[in-house]
Amino acid sequence: MSQRKVDRYKEQKARRKELVEKERKQRKRMKALVIAIVIVVIAGVGTGIGFTIRNQYIKIQNAKPDYSSSSLVVQDMAGILTEETSAAGDETEAADEAETESGETDAAEETTPAETETAD
Repeated sequence: MSQRKVDRYKEQKARRKELVEKERKQRKRMKALVIAIVIVVIAGVGTGIGFTIRNQYIKIQNAKPDYSSSSLVVQDMAGILTEETSAAGDETEAADEAETESGETDAAEETTPAETETAD
């Protein structure tokens, strides 16, 4: 019986290097797996926090008044805006008058059936 123990001990000693290598590789794999899981969890939590902060920022920005809107312009007390628009309106009126004058000559040459009846 003691010979069996001695033989078993020798076999274990011979395979010890292989077993130690397997255990080291297994520990490295587990360590890498744990690190990967921790990184994924941290990234998930960070992303959640980031989106929460971003959504709150957008909500705050949307709640602020928009000063670029023309509805917030102070009414023209000095009449400056009306002068500019009336000057622009005068130019467009002059162009419209020129078009209607040329159109009136064409209209005078053509007579409609209603005009011929009133002429009789």
